[in-house]
Amino acid sequence: MSVCKTEAITLRRTDYSDSSQIITFYTRDYGKIHTLAKGFKRIAKKSGTKAVDLLTHNQILFIKKEHTTLYTLTEAILQDSYPLLRLDLDKYYRASYATELVNEFTEENDPSEQLFDAFRETVRGVSTDADATIRMLVFEIKLLKISGYLPEWRHCVNCKKDVQQRAEAYFSAKEGGVLCAECGTKGRNGIMVPTGSMLIAGRLSELNMQKLERVKVPLPICVEIEKMLRYYMNFVLNKELNSWRYLRL
Repeated sequence: MSVCKTEAITLRRTDYSDSSQIITFYTRDYGKIHTLAKGFKRIAKKSGTKAVDLLTHNQILFIKKEHTTLYTLTEAILQDSYPLLRLDLDKYYRASYATELVNEFTEENDPSEQLFDAFRETVRGVSTDADATIRMLVFEIKLLKISGYLPEWRHCVNCKKDVQQRAEAYFSAKEGGVLCAECGTKGRNGIMVPTGSMLIAGRLSELNMQKLERVKVPLPICVEIEKMLRYYMNFVLNKELNSWRYLRL
């Protein structure tokens, strides 16, 4: 048994009893963890506030025991509640989508400081940006990169030809990237995507998330990239995400 302290963003909450909850966090040092928050609902009721709300950044203390992946949460000190998210449904849905992505693409106790920092910066940016379209695209792509699912956008995954001189090419989720016109017509499944959109998606994966304010991408290209990403992630996860129904392309 050991006592652990780390930064954490709240992913999910589930009632466990009249006074307790199971809270899922994505943490900086331990990755995704599930914690039993004993008495936290009772504390919240007495104070008139929620002890640990969704989409909040906290400093948490928990007890890690052997032979179980359900840890005991002992303390959660709020660092940022991102209050602007609660005032704008579009912002809240976008941040919730980022949360669902992290929950779906990560395994328990598999830490990534890079992903935690990208996730935290995305939630912060979505809460303050006038338009978080590009920020969300960058996060989706960086998540795929960090998770090892980044597709090939520049060279045909079959014949290895550079496709950047073509106006359009096939994008195949099953093949894991772009197919040139010749390879794409040989019975392989895929969707047609403007080559320029795929190349821009590749460049977005390299951007610094703290310097996105000056990045401009035309809305039609953002829409093409987002459609491609949803098609690809639907294949990788083998399901549609709940958040998609609330988000506008």
